[in-house]
Amino acid sequence: SGINAEYGAELPGVKLVYEPVSNYNKEYLALLSTLDITIKCSNQELLENLTRKQSVLIGTEGISTALINSAYTRGFNNFAASKNSRTVEKIANILGDDFGLTQEFSKGEPAVKILQEATSGEAVNEICLGVVESLSEIRALKDMITNLRRQLPADISLSVQLGQEIFQSTSLIATKIIGIDNQGDQRKYDVDMSMFEEFVSYLDMGHSFTVYSQHETGNTSFSSVYGNTGDEDDLILEGRIGNLDVGDWILIGNVGQADCRELDMVLIDKDYRVVTRRRSPSQAFTNSLDQDTTLLIVSA
Repeated sequence: SGINAEYGAELPGVKLVYEPVSNYNKEYLALLSTLDITIKCSNQELLENLTRKQSVLIGTEGISTALINSAYTRGFNNFAASKNSRTVEKIANILGDDFGLTQEFSKGEPAVKILQEATSGEAVNEICLGVVESLSEIRALKDMITNLRRQLPADISLSVQLGQEIFQSTSLIATKIIGIDNQGDQRKYDVDMSMFEEFVSYLDMGHSFTVYSQHETGNTSFSSVYGNTGDEDDLILEGRIGNLDVGDWILIGNVGQADCRELDMVLIDKDYRVVTRRRSPSQAFTNSLDQDTTLLIVSA
């Protein structure tokens, strides 16, 4: 809710758009919709996790005929394209005139160019003013938006696309260690990735935790993301985290771009590197995770 309150308040009446690049979790996508954020979708995998109740914009870079038809069948007929995109002609050949068009511009393009291009050629329903990565970049658009609104037809709306960095800090994953198995020089921690409600209930009952975000003696310390290839045996996190016990909680912060729910164990080798393995291939850890993502260990 902080994203909508903070960013939406800066640009009232301007639509907020976000394109998930790795987290296609249905609950997460539903949360975005409750924040009045339009979801930009450019692939079939994401499309299949969306519902008709959600506001969806179909990205068209490299779009296939199959995706156009699939999106239209699901009730999504708003497409985003840049000026003079051949894709618009491709969509028109398939759907006729039964689609809406959002014309995309790069951040920083002058208002005079936007006005010229948006009012010529294909009829435009909406203008996207580019990708913004911070609150300051959003505030920098205010004067141009005021200028555009004075000169654009009243039926053309404006939007901005929120960048990946903005969403990195929107999610926290809570998991609890449910089993430990020593395997040679490795210690395997089995974890349950569906424990968040239990964690909240535990706190509601009056229990408290101490969260350490810096090196400490004992069971807790700081760790950062290391790997990002998405393979089953990625080295995702590194750092000395000490010995954990069954019942200890692990909180993984700043993972708004990643769906980590298929993680089912943590392997720590003799150098205290944390190695992850998952139940099945997924989008769980991809290039969206970076060195700023932290692992916080919480001891009960």
